Formats: sequence, structure tokens, C-alpha cells
Amino acid sequence: MINLEFIEMIFLCVLIVEMRKLTLLFVLLISSIGFAQDINVKGTVLDGAYGEEPLAFASVKVKGLDINAETSMDGAFEFRLLEGNYTFIVDFIGYNPVEIEDVVVTNNMVTLNPVVLRALKPGYDLVSAADGE
Repeated sequence: MINLEFIEMIFLCVLIVEMRKLTLLFVLLISSIGFAQDINVKGTVLDGAYGEEPLAFASVKVKGLDINAETSMDGAFEFRLLEGNYTFIVDFIGYNPVEIEDVVVTNNMVTLNPVVLRALKPGYDLVSAADGE
């Protein structure tokens, strides 16, 4: 007759070995994801309406991704992205948005040329509208 305790012990040993294999596979998978290189992408946004002074709190977005940044008080922004080809959209209320296309991210750090935003031009004459003409 077969001893049930012996079968349970063999099953438990096999289960422990399989769990160790799965744990090792999981650790290797997680560590390989950690080797994916994030690259710093830096830039500045300038106010074209006021002598190209730094523009604080402008929005900088990566087109097609849910990644965005806001410029600091000195107009600077920074992203951490994987290698690839990206398009950035720089926007601020009351200014024409600027789209920077085909930014190739391949090095340890990418620094963009300063982006200058220009104020929107009103579609009608504000003085005439105020006078009721």
C-alpha cells in the first residue's frame, strides 16, 4: 500500500521547486525592466510677448503619451523618456501652441533649443468692440 504522507511530501517538494523557479523568473524579468534606460530631456520655454523672458507654468506634453511637465519659475522643464522619436506640444493660455516634431532621444541627455511662445492675436478689434462700433 502507498503511504499518503510520502506522496504528500513528494508533491510538496515539487511545489517548492516550481515556486523557486517562478520566483527566479520573476526576479529576472523585473531586473531586465530596470535596465531600460530613461533619458533626461530638458528644455526651456520663453515668453515671446515680453522680451523672451522665461515663461513659468507653461505646459509641455509628449504627443500620444500621458506624459507632461510644467515649466518652473525659470521656464525650465524636464522629462525622463525611453529612447525613441517624440513630438512635444508646448502650450500656455493666451499663446499659440508650438509643436516640436521628430525629437530623437538616443543619448544620456537631450537638451532642446529654447521654445518661444507668441501671444494669440485677437480675432476682432477690442477697442471698436468696447466702443460699440
